[in-house]
Amino acid sequence: MRMAAILRRAANKAAKISTRNFSSSQSASSSSLPGSSIKSLALSVHFKQPDFGMKDYEILSRASAFLLAVDPAEPTKSPDTAYSHLDQAEEERKARKLKQHYLAEPAGGPPRPVEELGWLEFCPGNFRPVVHCVAASHVLAPWLWKNYYPQDWLTQVNPEHCAYSLEVFDPQKPLEPLAKFALNPYPIHDPTGRDLAVVHLKEEQTALKHMKDLGVEVLYLRDDNELFAKGQEVIFDGFNISEDSVAGQEEVELSKSQKTKAKEGDEEEDTRIFFPYNTTGQLILGSQDRFLASTPSPLPEGVCGGPTLDTDGKVCGIVEGIIPTTHENKQMAGAASFIPSPLISGFIEYAEKYMLEQIVPESLFTKIVGMKAGKGLVPDQEEYRDPEATKETEEHVHNDYSEENTNRAYEELVSKMREAESMEEADDIMTTVRRERDEVMDILKREGGDVDDVIKQVRQKAIDELRSRWEKMEKQREEIPEADVIDSKAEDK
Repeated sequence: MRMAAILRRAANKAAKISTRNFSSSQSASSSSLPGSSIKSLALSVHFKQPDFGMKDYEILSRASAFLLAVDPAEPTKSPDTAYSHLDQAEEERKARKLKQHYLAEPAGGPPRPVEELGWLEFCPGNFRPVVHCVAASHVLAPWLWKNYYPQDWLTQVNPEHCAYSLEVFDPQKPLEPLAKFALNPYPIHDPTGRDLAVVHLKEEQTALKHMKDLGVEVLYLRDDNELFAKGQEVIFDGFNISEDSVAGQEEVELSKSQKTKAKEGDEEEDTRIFFPYNTTGQLILGSQDRFLASTPSPLPEGVCGGPTLDTDGKVCGIVEGIIPTTHENKQMAGAASFIPSPLISGFIEYAEKYMLEQIVPESLFTKIVGMKAGKGLVPDQEEYRDPEATKETEEHVHNDYSEENTNRAYEELVSKMREAESMEEADDIMTTVRRERDEVMDILKREGGDVDDVIKQVRQKAIDELRSRWEKMEKQREEIPEADVIDSKAEDK
């Protein structure tokens, strides 16, 4: 029973990829990426199911993955100056002082209102990961994707039978990995059914230090407020998995395994290796769930789960697969498909909330949920309100209007004016005020806007009309013949 070999054939259909032959010229060099760091890691899933008579672990699936920072990026520091060393010393002093008063090390990122903190920023430092390993769900757990892998025996495989690992490869010397790191066997999958999952490093602190020394970069998500545009350039990064002997014309498979018969113990060594791969593409189409980008040639299957980057090096998506080259729409045929970053962001929030709920006591988790909703930490504490948000709310209340409030202000104005002016003068003034008031209310109902701005607009219009009439009268006076004026005066006498 060659289980992984069967998976290999199923994977060809699963990834929506119909073409497998790629020439070496199709792989862009690492210089296509912003910077020269390693952005993708090689993900391998091995399994051993004792009920199948398996004594050793075998390859179940292979693909690409990447590290995504849990905390947001630190604020950009100002350029070095003659006093930079003093600023650095002050930062170190504050960090030492903080450690004297707090057992747990605070989360990173810029200062933010409590509602904007990530779920894991409330987590004790000893249990809080620094990075997520982001990958394709169908690679981490093929048994969850029955439409991709309908084999009955897969239903008997689960995470406890699997071992997950990441390998670091030098793009210039890909034949041997630089290092290999174990992952915890507890992947979290997107609850909406998207091909997204995260898993985490074992011995994370040690692993990350080693990875940093090897040049591995921890990536950040693109800001959700940044818009995508048709024709925008994106960069696909990951691995092409192929035989060393056909490195020039790689026949790429997503999850080809050692060809074994688990019960009989027949083994044939898997000689495939990971070849770092990256190329550029241009956005052509987008939908609510995925974006499509044209590429010089179809992406190899091993790139599934790799990051899609914008030209600033931020993660704008995760590679999902490609459209079959036989698709009837020629524009879409062979295009790369990726899940855009806003959907990744939503999934990460779900995963972090789920993790926090498993780590902290229920009572504390309930309080954290309340804090992120703007409520106080203790029952008698007033609801927390962000000063900026409060300012905006107060401005909104100030600008809010109703006919009832306007009528009340109008009546108060009439009362005070009649106390200060004669009846005739007050009536003349109020006629003007009444007209302006009706015009203000009409504009607010038809167009909306700020009350003060509308009043200013109507008042300015009245002033302009008055000035225009005055100028017209002056002009008419200037046009009257002087004799007519003298005669007029004479008649008056």
